[in-house]
Amino acid sequence: MAHQDSSPESPVPTERAEVALGALDPLKLAAVPTVLGLLACAGPGILWAALAQGSGELIWWPYLTAKYGAAFLGLLIPAALLQYWVNIEICRYVVATGENPLTGFSRMSRWYAYLIMAGIVIENIWFGAYAVAGGTALGALTGFPMGFTPKGQALFWGYLTILIYLLVLIFGKVAYSMVERISMVVVFTTMVGIIAAVFQPKVTAVAPEFWASLLPHFSWPADWDGADLKILVTCIAYAGAGGFGQLFIGYWIRDKGFGMGKLIGRVTSPVTGQAEAIPATGYYFADTPENKRHFLGWMRAVHFMNIVGVLLNTLTIILMCWLAWALLMPTGKVPKGYEIAVVQSVFFETAWGPIGKALFLIVAAAFLCDVWIQLTDGWSRVFADFLYANFQRPRKKHFRFWYFVFVGVFTVLTSVTMLMGQPGQLIAIRGVISFLAMGLFCPALIYLNYHMLARIFPRWIQPHPINRLIMYFVTVCYVGLGLFYLYLVFSGAFEA
Repeated sequence: MAHQDSSPESPVPTERAEVALGALDPLKLAAVPTVLGLLACAGPGILWAALAQGSGELIWWPYLTAKYGAAFLGLLIPAALLQYWVNIEICRYVVATGENPLTGFSRMSRWYAYLIMAGIVIENIWFGAYAVAGGTALGALTGFPMGFTPKGQALFWGYLTILIYLLVLIFGKVAYSMVERISMVVVFTTMVGIIAAVFQPKVTAVAPEFWASLLPHFSWPADWDGADLKILVTCIAYAGAGGFGQLFIGYWIRDKGFGMGKLIGRVTSPVTGQAEAIPATGYYFADTPENKRHFLGWMRAVHFMNIVGVLLNTLTIILMCWLAWALLMPTGKVPKGYEIAVVQSVFFETAWGPIGKALFLIVAAAFLCDVWIQLTDGWSRVFADFLYANFQRPRKKHFRFWYFVFVGVFTVLTSVTMLMGQPGQLIAIRGVISFLAMGLFCPALIYLNYHMLARIFPRWIQPHPINRLIMYFVTVCYVGLGLFYLYLVFSGAFEA
C-alpha cells in the first residue's frame, strides 16, 4: 500500500474531482499531506550529493587542477550553484503533483518526452564506466586477481560490484531506502577521509593561494590541450549530478514522501517487500489555507534538502582540488587510463604512507562504485514511469515489475559498454551529453512550472520573482554554454 498521510483535511466541495492538464490522464483532487521534520528530509539531498561525487569530484576537477592550476577553478563554485535552482524546480513539480518532471514533459508534448528519453538512453548506457573506475582502485588495493593486467583487475572488480549492488536492489525491502543508506555511508566515509587528508603540512601550506584561486575568473591556459575540451564541459556538468541524472532527485523525493508524492507508493523488493500502489499519474489540490501551509512547508524542506546536497558536493570538489593543487600539480601527475582513480592515492599516502594509500583507494572505490546503483535505480524509475504514464497496456503489470525489468536491461547494457573503452573516455562521453542535456530540459521545466501548473494551481505555488529570474538566468547559461561548445567543436577551434 502507498505511504498515505493521515491528516484530516478534506478538499473543498466546489473543486472538481479531476482536472485535465496536457496530454495525459487528468490529475486527481487530494489534500497536501503534512510535512516531515527537516532532518528527516535530508536523505535525498545526501543521495544526490553521493551521485554527484562520482566523477567530477574525484577525477576530472582534480585532473584540471593538477594540469592547469588556477585556470578553471574560478568556474567551480558558479557551476556547482547553478544546479541548486534546477533541483528546486524539479522538486516543485513533484511536491505539487506527485508526478515526476518526465511525466510533466509528456503532458507538454509526447514527442518532446520521446526526445528526452532518447537522450537519457544515449547518456546512460556508458556509466558502467563508474564501476570500472572504482574497480581500478580496488584492483590497485588488492592486486587481485593476481596475474591480471590493471584493465583486467578493474573489469573484474567492476563486474563484482555490479553483481553485489544488483542483489541489494533485488533483496532490499524498499529500493529507495537501500540506495539512500548506501549513499549515506559513502558520503560519510569520503568526507571524513578527505577532511582528514587536507590537514597535512604540504596541503595547509598552499591554502592561501589555492583559496584565492576559487574567486570567479576564467582564462585559457597557455598550455591548453584541445583534447581536454570534453573534460572541461564534463566538469561543468558534473559540479553536481548533471545532465538527465539531475531528474533523479524527483524520483527520490517522491519515494521519500515529499508533498503529493506521499500519496504514491514506493518501489519494493519482489522477494522481501510487499507491493505498494503506484498510480500512473498524480494529483492537484484546492486553494485552502491548510494546503498552502503544507505546500510551503514542503518547499522549505526542499530548500533544506537541496542546501545539504549542494553544500556537501561543493565542499567535496573544493577539498579534492585543494589536495590536487598541493600534491599532484607539483609532480605533474594526472588521473587517466586504467589508473584513473589510483594516482590520487598520494592524497592520503603523503600523510600516512601505505596505510593512507590503502584508505584512499577504499574511499575512491566508494566514490565511484556507488554511482552504479544510484544511476541504475534512477534510470529504471525513469523508464518504468514513462511506460506507466504514457501507455495503457503496461499498467496490466505492476510498476515494480517494469522497474526490475529495466534494472535487468540496464545491467546488461552497462556490462557490455564498459568493455568499449577506458573508464575516463566513457565518463567523458557521458559528461558531454550531460552538459548538453541541461540546456535541453531546463526550458521545459520553466514552461512546466511557470505556465502549465499556473493554469490549475493557486498562485502561491509559484516561486518568488527573484527566484524565478535566477532560474531564467541559469537556463540561459546552460543553453548558451551548450551552443558555445557545439560551435567550438564544429568550427574546429579545438580538437573535440
